[in-house]
Amino acid sequence: MNKLLLVILGLSAAFVAQAEDKKFKGESEASAIVISGNSDSESYGAKTTNTWNLTESDLATVFGKYVRTKSAGTETAKAWESGLRYERVFMKDLLNGFLQQKAEHDPYNGVFVQRDSTDIGAKYFFKKSDDLTWFGEFGYRYTSTYSGLDPVPMTDRYNANGLRVYTEVAAKFNATTSGKFWVEYLANLKDSDKSLTNAEASISVVMTSVLSFKTAMLLNHNEGTAAPGKKDTTTWTTALVANY
Repeated sequence: MNKLLLVILGLSAAFVAQAEDKKFKGESEASAIVISGNSDSESYGAKTTNTWNLTESDLATVFGKYVRTKSAGTETAKAWESGLRYERVFMKDLLNGFLQQKAEHDPYNGVFVQRDSTDIGAKYFFKKSDDLTWFGEFGYRYTSTYSGLDPVPMTDRYNANGLRVYTEVAAKFNATTSGKFWVEYLANLKDSDKSLTNAEASISVVMTSVLSFKTAMLLNHNEGTAAPGKKDTTTWTTALVANY
C-alpha cells in the first residue's frame, strides 16, 4: 500500500506540472494513520479524480480510490474502485450527458469480490457560480457483481438493471474554507431489497495554493447485506489534498 500511495502522489506531482493548462484539472488525496505500542493498527487511503477538457463540449475523467486497514496484523477493511467517465455538454452550465464505466472491490461491505457497472444518463445544473455549485444526475445502470472466496474468487455472477439518482452541493464559505455534500441512491430493478444508498459530507481548508486539509464522513447503506452483517458502514477520513 505504501507503494500505491507513492505512485498516486507522484502522479499528482506530475499533474501539478500541467496545472497551467486550462484544459486539465484534478484532485488527489492521501491519508495514513499508524499506531504502535500496546495495540498496533494502520490505515491507509488514497483517492484521485482527473478531468480533461478534450474540446469545448467533451470531457474525460479518470478516477480511483483505495482504502486498507489492519489491526494487530489482521486485515479488517480493504476497498478500491477505478473508473472512466465521458461527458458531453449539450447546454453550457445547464445540461450534460454522460457515459461511465467503473469497477469496485469491497469484500468487507456487501461481501463481493468485484462489481462492474456501466452508467448512462444526464447531469443537470441547478446552480453554478464561484461560491455555489449544485447539480443532479439521473440515469440507467447495469451491474455485474462477482462473489466468491479464495482460492477460487469470482465464482458467482449476479447481473442486474438499475436506476441511479445523485445530487451534489459544493459551497465556498470564505477564501479558505469550503464544504461539499452528496447523496447517491442506486435502485435495483431486479431485486428491490438489494438497493444501495451512499452519502458523504466534507469540509476542506486551504493551506497553500495547491494543498488543502480535508475531513469527511462517508455513509454506505447496503440493503442486501445478510445478517449478521451490518447494512450501514461509516468511514471518517482526514486527508491531505492536492488541487491542480
